[in-house]
Amino acid sequence: MDIRRMNLVLMRHGSTLWNEQKRYLGHTDLSLSPRGREELTSAQAKLIGMNFDRVYCSDLARCRESLNAVRPDLAAGAIYDRALREMDFGAWEGHTYDQLKDTALYRQWLDDPQQVTPPEGEAWASFEGRIAAFLGRMLPSSEVTQPEPPSFSTNVLAVAHGGVIRQIATQLVSGLAFWEIEAGPGQLLGLTLEQREESWTGAELRIL
Repeated sequence: MDIRRMNLVLMRHGSTLWNEQKRYLGHTDLSLSPRGREELTSAQAKLIGMNFDRVYCSDLARCRESLNAVRPDLAAGAIYDRALREMDFGAWEGHTYDQLKDTALYRQWLDDPQQVTPPEGEAWASFEGRIAAFLGRMLPSSEVTQPEPPSFSTNVLAVAHGGVIRQIATQLVSGLAFWEIEAGPGQLLGLTLEQREESWTGAELRIL
Protein backbone atom coordinates (compact mmCIF):
# COMPACT_ATOMS: atom_id res chain seq x y z
CA MET A 1 0.00 0.00 0.00
CA ASP A 2 1.28 3.46 -0.89
CA ILE A 3 2.13 5.62 2.12
CA ARG A 4 1.94 9.40 2.11
CA ARG A 5 3.94 11.25 4.73
CA MET A 6 4.10 14.82 5.93
CA ASN A 7 6.87 16.30 8.05
CA LEU A 8 5.15 19.09 9.96
CA VAL A 9 7.20 21.73 11.78
CA LEU A 10 5.23 23.87 14.24
CA MET A 11 6.75 27.14 15.46
CA ARG A 12 5.32 29.36 18.14
CA HIS A 13 5.79 33.12 17.71
CA GLY A 14 8.15 35.11 19.92
CA SER A 15 6.85 37.01 22.92
CA THR A 16 4.94 40.28 22.94
CA LEU A 17 4.78 42.71 25.85
CA TRP A 18 1.52 41.14 26.98
CA ASN A 19 3.09 37.69 27.00
CA GLU A 20 5.87 39.01 29.21
CA GLN A 21 3.29 40.58 31.52
CA LYS A 22 1.29 37.32 31.58
CA ARG A 23 -1.80 38.96 30.12
CA TYR A 24 -4.32 36.95 28.13
CA LEU A 25 -3.57 37.46 24.47
CA GLY A 26 -5.79 35.98 21.82
CA HIS A 27 -7.02 37.98 18.82
CA THR A 28 -5.52 41.29 19.99
CA ASP A 29 -2.93 42.16 17.34
CA LEU A 30 0.38 43.03 19.02
CA SER A 31 3.88 43.09 17.59
CA LEU A 32 6.88 41.24 18.95
CA SER A 33 8.79 42.74 21.84
CA PRO A 34 12.60 43.07 21.71
CA ARG A 35 12.79 40.00 23.94
CA GLY A 36 10.46 38.18 21.56
CA ARG A 37 12.82 38.78 18.66
CA GLU A 38 15.73 37.43 20.69
CA GLU A 39 13.74 34.28 21.45
CA LEU A 40 13.66 33.48 17.74
CA THR A 41 17.45 33.19 17.39
CA SER A 42 17.51 29.46 18.07
CA ALA A 43 14.65 28.72 15.67
CA GLN A 44 16.32 30.81 12.98
CA ALA A 45 19.53 28.76 13.25
CA LYS A 46 17.63 25.45 13.14
CA LEU A 47 15.47 26.44 10.15
CA ILE A 48 18.39 27.52 7.96
CA GLY A 49 18.64 25.15 5.05
CA MET A 50 15.31 23.42 5.68
CA ASN A 51 13.15 23.11 2.58
CA PHE A 52 9.39 23.48 2.83
CA ASP A 53 6.79 22.70 0.20
CA ARG A 54 4.18 24.82 1.97
CA VAL A 55 4.18 27.43 4.73
CA TYR A 56 1.17 28.44 6.82
CA CYS A 57 1.07 31.32 9.26
CA SER A 58 -1.45 33.03 11.51
CA ASP A 59 -2.43 36.39 10.05
CA LEU A 60 -1.68 38.21 13.34
CA ALA A 61 1.39 40.46 13.50
CA ARG A 62 3.34 38.48 16.09
CA CYS A 63 3.32 35.39 13.86
CA ARG A 64 3.95 37.25 10.62
CA GLU A 65 6.90 39.06 12.20
CA SER A 66 8.24 35.79 13.61
CA LEU A 67 8.18 34.09 10.21
CA ASN A 68 9.87 37.08 8.61
CA ALA A 69 12.54 37.05 11.33
CA VAL A 70 13.47 33.38 10.98
CA ARG A 71 12.91 32.78 7.25
CA PRO A 72 12.25 36.00 5.33
CA ASP A 73 12.61 34.04 2.09
CA LEU A 74 9.42 32.12 2.93
CA ALA A 75 7.27 35.07 4.02
CA ALA A 76 6.07 36.17 0.57
CA GLY A 77 4.82 32.71 -0.40
CA ALA A 78 3.22 31.81 2.92
CA ILE A 79 -0.50 31.24 3.36
CA TYR A 80 -1.74 33.61 6.08
CA ASP A 81 -4.76 31.95 7.62
CA ARG A 82 -6.97 33.52 10.31
CA ALA A 83 -7.99 30.00 11.35
CA LEU A 84 -4.56 29.77 12.99
CA ARG A 85 -5.30 32.64 15.38
CA GLU A 86 -5.12 31.99 19.11
CA MET A 87 -8.35 31.45 21.01
CA ASP A 88 -10.31 34.69 21.43
CA PHE A 89 -10.47 35.51 25.16
CA GLY A 90 -13.10 38.21 24.64
CA ALA A 91 -13.54 40.59 27.58
CA TRP A 92 -10.59 38.96 29.35
CA GLU A 93 -8.08 39.99 26.69
CA GLY A 94 -5.29 42.04 28.22
CA HIS A 95 -6.12 40.97 31.78
CA THR A 96 -3.93 38.99 34.17
CA TYR A 97 -4.79 36.15 36.52
CA ASP A 98 -4.61 38.52 39.49
CA GLN A 99 -7.13 40.86 37.85
CA LEU A 100 -9.60 38.03 37.15
CA LYS A 101 -9.09 35.56 39.99
CA ASP A 102 -12.06 36.82 42.04
CA THR A 103 -14.49 36.55 39.11
CA ALA A 104 -16.73 33.50 39.50
CA LEU A 105 -17.03 32.80 35.77
CA TYR A 106 -13.27 32.98 35.37
CA ARG A 107 -12.78 30.43 38.15
CA GLN A 108 -15.31 28.15 36.42
CA TRP A 109 -13.47 28.57 33.12
CA LEU A 110 -10.14 27.62 34.70
CA ASP A 111 -11.75 24.46 36.06
CA ASP A 112 -13.52 23.50 32.83
CA PRO A 113 -12.50 25.55 29.76
CA GLN A 114 -14.22 23.12 27.42
CA GLN A 115 -17.63 23.93 28.89
CA VAL A 116 -17.27 27.58 30.01
CA THR A 117 -16.76 30.46 27.56
CA PRO A 118 -15.16 33.86 28.33
CA PRO A 119 -17.59 36.80 28.01
CA GLU A 120 -17.66 37.88 24.34
CA GLY A 121 -15.00 35.24 23.72
CA GLU A 122 -14.70 32.00 21.79
CA ALA A 123 -16.23 28.73 22.88
CA TRP A 124 -13.89 25.75 23.07
CA ALA A 125 -15.97 23.86 20.50
CA SER A 126 -15.58 26.74 18.05
CA PHE A 127 -11.81 26.89 18.60
CA GLU A 128 -11.51 23.15 18.20
CA GLY A 129 -13.68 23.22 15.08
CA ARG A 130 -11.70 25.88 13.25
CA ILE A 131 -8.43 24.03 13.90
CA ALA A 132 -10.02 20.85 12.57
CA ALA A 133 -11.16 22.78 9.49
CA PHE A 134 -7.64 24.11 8.96
CA LEU A 135 -6.19 20.60 9.18
CA GLY A 136 -8.76 19.46 6.66
CA ARG A 137 -7.41 22.06 4.22
CA MET A 138 -3.74 21.44 5.05
CA LEU A 139 -3.69 17.66 4.84
CA PRO A 140 -3.97 16.21 1.33
CA SER A 141 -7.02 14.08 0.71
CA SER A 142 -6.82 10.48 -0.39
CA GLU A 143 -7.68 11.60 -3.93
CA VAL A 144 -4.40 12.11 -5.77
CA THR A 145 -4.71 14.51 -8.68
CA GLN A 146 -1.27 13.74 -10.15
CA PRO A 147 1.03 10.71 -10.08
CA GLU A 148 3.10 10.36 -6.93
CA PRO A 149 5.83 7.89 -5.97
CA PRO A 150 4.76 5.04 -3.65
CA SER A 151 6.45 6.78 -0.71
CA PHE A 152 5.34 10.40 -1.14
CA SER A 153 6.33 12.96 1.51
CA THR A 154 6.01 16.70 1.90
CA ASN A 155 7.48 19.25 4.32
CA VAL A 156 5.25 21.89 5.90
CA LEU A 157 5.96 24.77 8.29
CA ALA A 158 3.19 26.32 10.39
CA VAL A 159 3.80 29.45 12.49
CA ALA A 160 1.11 29.85 15.10
CA HIS A 161 0.22 30.41 18.76
CA GLY A 162 0.67 28.23 21.82
CA GLY A 163 -2.96 27.14 22.10
CA VAL A 164 -3.20 26.47 18.37
CA ILE A 165 -0.07 24.30 18.40
CA ARG A 166 -1.45 22.31 21.32
CA GLN A 167 -4.78 21.86 19.55
CA ILE A 168 -3.13 20.74 16.31
CA ALA A 169 -1.02 18.18 18.18
CA THR A 170 -3.92 16.77 20.21
CA GLN A 171 -6.03 16.36 17.08
CA LEU A 172 -3.25 14.52 15.24
CA VAL A 173 -1.60 12.40 17.94
CA SER A 174 -3.76 9.82 19.65
CA GLY A 175 -3.71 9.93 23.44
CA LEU A 176 -1.96 13.30 23.69
CA ALA A 177 -3.61 15.74 26.11
CA PHE A 178 -3.82 19.49 25.43
CA TRP A 179 -2.04 20.58 28.61
CA GLU A 180 0.73 18.00 28.26
CA ILE A 181 2.25 19.94 25.40
CA GLU A 182 4.94 22.54 26.00
CA ALA A 183 5.15 25.27 23.36
CA GLY A 184 7.33 28.11 24.57
CA PRO A 185 7.92 31.35 22.66
CA GLY A 186 10.02 30.72 19.56
CA GLN A 187 10.02 26.95 20.12
CA LEU A 188 10.03 24.46 17.24
CA LEU A 189 8.12 21.18 17.44
CA GLY A 190 8.21 18.41 14.86
CA LEU A 191 5.54 15.90 13.94
CA THR A 192 5.69 13.16 11.31
CA LEU A 193 2.29 12.31 9.84
CA GLU A 194 1.26 9.30 7.79
CA GLN A 195 -1.86 8.80 5.72
CA ARG A 196 -3.23 5.29 5.58
CA GLU A 197 -6.41 5.03 3.56
CA GLU A 198 -8.59 8.02 4.60
CA SER A 199 -7.00 9.17 7.86
CA TRP A 200 -3.83 10.96 8.87
CA THR A 201 -2.11 10.04 12.14
CA GLY A 202 0.91 11.53 13.85
CA ALA A 203 3.84 9.97 15.63
CA GLU A 204 5.23 11.35 18.88
CA LEU A 205 5.58 15.14 19.04
CA ARG A 206 9.24 16.12 19.43
CA ILE A 207 11.16 19.27 20.25
CA LEU A 208 13.50 20.33 17.44
